[in-house]
Amino acid sequence: MTPNRPRHWPAAAITIFLALAGVAAIARFEARPRPGAPEVAAIFPPWMSRERAVAEVARSGGLVVRQGALQSILVVHGDGPGLADRLYAAGALAVIDPVAFGGCLVRR
Repeated sequence: MTPNRPRHWPAAAITIFLALAGVAAIARFEARPRPGAPEVAAIFPPWMSRERAVAEVARSGGLVVRQGALQSILVVHGDGPGLADRLYAAGALAVIDPVAFGGCLVRR
């Protein structure tokens, strides 16, 4: 005998996956830094020390304004174009608008 299980579970799983993918895409789009914004939030790997992350920001031509809720999140001020690209090259996993997830980026 086979157990009684609903046959519609694959459709439900696909629906949930597509919903989560849609939310993730919207969040990524909304979190992009504004063009020409003087400040961005750089998210470095959690295994990178705060000191090394600050040094990488400095090498990228940025100035740390404040730390986020985690030591791997730094709000960075920088002049000139290409700051986000330089931060990615320095090891940042993501560079986002610090206002987009303000509640998550502020250390309380």
